[in-house]
Amino acid sequence: MFSLPHVHLSRELEEEGKLLAISQALGMRDKYTEGHGRRVSLYAERLARRLGLSEKDIENIRIGGMLHDIGKIGFSNRIFSNEEAALSKEMHDEIHSHPLIGRMILSGMNFHESVLDYVCYHHERVDGKGYPSGLCNEEIPLGARIISVADCFDAMTTDRPYQGRKNLPEAFVALNRMSGKVLFPRLVSAFIEEIRENGVISETSALPDTTR
Repeated sequence: MFSLPHVHLSRELEEEGKLLAISQALGMRDKYTEGHGRRVSLYAERLARRLGLSEKDIENIRIGGMLHDIGKIGFSNRIFSNEEAALSKEMHDEIHSHPLIGRMILSGMNFHESVLDYVCYHHERVDGKGYPSGLCNEEIPLGARIISVADCFDAMTTDRPYQGRKNLPEAFVALNRMSGKVLFPRLVSAFIEEIRENGVISETSALPDTTR
């Protein structure tokens, strides 16, 4: 009579194990991308919860946030070592391929289909000028739209080789400028409210727990 809860718990542990293994594999290529994925996952989860989504949707968005950049695991060394904001066409094309590569990597790993969609479409834009499919407005899955806001914010507020971090007022201005073009206005407003009320995620707090 206790078999079903046990099976459910085993599946949860198996899923967390897969997430940790994938994250660590990406971290072996690029430590920044690993930490970025963890923070995006937490920000996206917070925004999804603020919007009142179901626990199942929140969980899939959390996973999608964690894995949104997994396609970068196949990047050449020249991408990871690049410290210039300007990219060659070849490097530009390589970067634009990572959502599709991410979907391919995850497609055989028993993740929910929505997680694959979130990974694939997190670089789509409201105005249809994103990639890889040029989706616009409501064509973009809600989870992907949520992850996109979290992704942009974390990229702005952490140091990168070619760009220093923005402070909160600067980041809010940048998000508002992207609102209606890149990001959905309702999500931007809700996210800014969330950050104002509950703060940012520190880089150390998003690190994995290696004591277990």
